[in-house]
Amino acid sequence: MLGNRWSLTENLTYLLLTLVVVSSWTDINGIFAELPQIILTQPERWKLGAYLALVTNFGNIAPATLVLIKCLYKKRRLNPIPINYIVIIIGMLSCFLLIFFWQHTTIIRNQQFSSALLALAFFLSLLDCTSSVTFADYIQGFRKEFTSTLFLGESLTSIVPSLLAIAQGNGQLDCVSSTNGTKDIQQVVYKTARFSVSTYFLCLFFLLTISLISFVLLQWTSIARSARQNLLELSLKTTEDDIETMNSFFEQTPVSFESSRLTATSLVFLLFGCAYTSSILFGMLLSISPYVLMPYGHHIFYFGTVLSPWILTLVWVLGMVKPLMPKIYVFILILIGSITFLFNMFVAFKSPCPPYVNTLKGDILILTIWLSTYVLLGYPRLIIANYVRDYCSSGMFWYGVSVQLGALFGSILNYHLIEIFSLFNEKMPCEQINC
Repeated sequence: MLGNRWSLTENLTYLLLTLVVVSSWTDINGIFAELPQIILTQPERWKLGAYLALVTNFGNIAPATLVLIKCLYKKRRLNPIPINYIVIIIGMLSCFLLIFFWQHTTIIRNQQFSSALLALAFFLSLLDCTSSVTFADYIQGFRKEFTSTLFLGESLTSIVPSLLAIAQGNGQLDCVSSTNGTKDIQQVVYKTARFSVSTYFLCLFFLLTISLISFVLLQWTSIARSARQNLLELSLKTTEDDIETMNSFFEQTPVSFESSRLTATSLVFLLFGCAYTSSILFGMLLSISPYVLMPYGHHIFYFGTVLSPWILTLVWVLGMVKPLMPKIYVFILILIGSITFLFNMFVAFKSPCPPYVNTLKGDILILTIWLSTYVLLGYPRLIIANYVRDYCSSGMFWYGVSVQLGALFGSILNYHLIEIFSLFNEKMPCEQINC
């Protein structure tokens, strides 16, 4: 894209594809971004985040079903278009219902739960987990230059909700000193939001509406005609390559695409790398962010969580400049990213008294390592997508499956570390701890 001059319709197609991908995970990410405002009125308080994480994991039932169908019907290509319509439309309806019912609670065993919010989050997770697979498969039908829309849209699914939350004034607080007998304590006072939670969900509903309109334009107009692959050639290759790809997981035979070749071993390792990086990026980092960043102060936590989605946009830029690199460099980047992630985990285990706490050096160090983890693990994911797309006609389908499988594993692991084994100790906002 950077080296070639595109026509107006190609640029418009790129924009529309990005807007379609934005509908994937914007709703769930939006709920998590709005949590600081939601927990002020809901009975679970901060535990609501753990409940939501657990509920959204159950959404992986949907892509698992798609994989089963794919395995049973090897000779037929799964058509992602009707599934994408269902995903976007039901996502819109769920966001619309959230506008009115997000506060609704139900008493279960003498305990109040945010039943409506959790139920709608479950349906949204079913759709979002599915979209990770079907949107990737849908982009397979376009020229490879458009693969990066998947990553730009992916970053925007976090950026847009965070911008809305910032505009709302979500999570902004003051630490007010008070005296409890002879002891001075700091109390948290949250600032009044500029608009309500319902208005926030209304904005997300409008955003998903834009995604639906974009998808309709791609399907029912001639805008994307020049950007699509040769559909006849793709359909002729699909059946043979899909069977070959499925067999390659069990037999050591090469999977071919045009003149390029990728061995079954390389394919499996690349998909494993995708699952591994996704387990960290989407399954673990968000959950451990309070334990990694909050000990260094609420301002570091705020900057770290707000800047993280923008770093994923930097990954998209890197992918536009250099979409492919030798596999050994992909491995090296993942290795370095794993080291920075392990440092983040070390800090989380040391919370609320990690190294260099309450120092400028510590603030700079933790922000640098936190944000660099997103680049070092996010960029290899993009390169892996280009590899599996180029070498296998159903590569993007299996790429999406790997993303969800990794995210599921990371979420389950983190849930056990945080909720079951209680290995991390959180520092609350304004809490004063002598380390």
